[in-house]
Amino acid sequence: MKKKTLVPVFPGTNCEKESLLWIANNLETNAEYLDLERHSHLKKDDIDFIFIPGGFSFGDYLRAGALAARTKEMAFVKEKALENIPILGICNGFQILCESGLLPGALIKNITRQHHHFPVSIRIDTCFLDESNQAKNSLWIPKFRGQALENVNRIFGKEIFIPMSCGMGNWLPPSAEKDKNLAEKNAVVYYNYNENGSYKSIAGLTNESGTIFGMMPHPERASEEILGGNEGLIFLLGISQTKNIAIKQGSPLALFVEQLTQGENYV
Repeated sequence: MKKKTLVPVFPGTNCEKESLLWIANNLETNAEYLDLERHSHLKKDDIDFIFIPGGFSFGDYLRAGALAARTKEMAFVKEKALENIPILGICNGFQILCESGLLPGALIKNITRQHHHFPVSIRIDTCFLDESNQAKNSLWIPKFRGQALENVNRIFGKEIFIPMSCGMGNWLPPSAEKDKNLAEKNAVVYYNYNENGSYKSIAGLTNESGTIFGMMPHPERASEEILGGNEGLIFLLGISQTKNIAIKQGSPLALFVEQLTQGENYV
């Protein structure tokens, strides 16, 4: 029996449909919008992961993600975080994770004071991609070795383009030096040109255990060739690999894995 993947939706969330489809079209999991009446009884073994999508929850009042972080839905998510259920937060989802204390730091207005709505150049810290490096791990980043690692590093370790749409994507670290250093150590994704002004060009980071990951750019919008590229599927491949979630046959993710295996388009 398939496990469930849960997608919390708040007033102002606007990426829930594409996010649900991103999951349902690529992984053998039952992707559903979080409904506390139906899902509050679920145990750890019933859930594959939780994905908090982008948007403008509660109109970004107070701060982006601040009100959503204080809802019953996020209380449920925090309970599941204690059970080490994997959690992914994209854009507003990243902001909500920071406001909830599940990830460190905070997101403030972009340094330009403008809303940024365009593909951005990012790179993944190659240490997270290297199977031999066990010091840096995230459930959301797949591991490779040998020629496959070389192929992946040539692209994902240098430059991929992922759509971004945010007005408050400028990540700031915690003020305490110890917490700041820990957050910096767990940075996974970096901007190549740092359009938002984020500290150390950090675009996404994980928690210490690697179960929770947040990022500003939208990988679900870069997951089919018809959309301009499929590099965003690397994050679904990560959770598929680490949590043994089967990939749907004939899906964009299946094609992506085939490309990686053969080195096509990634050499």
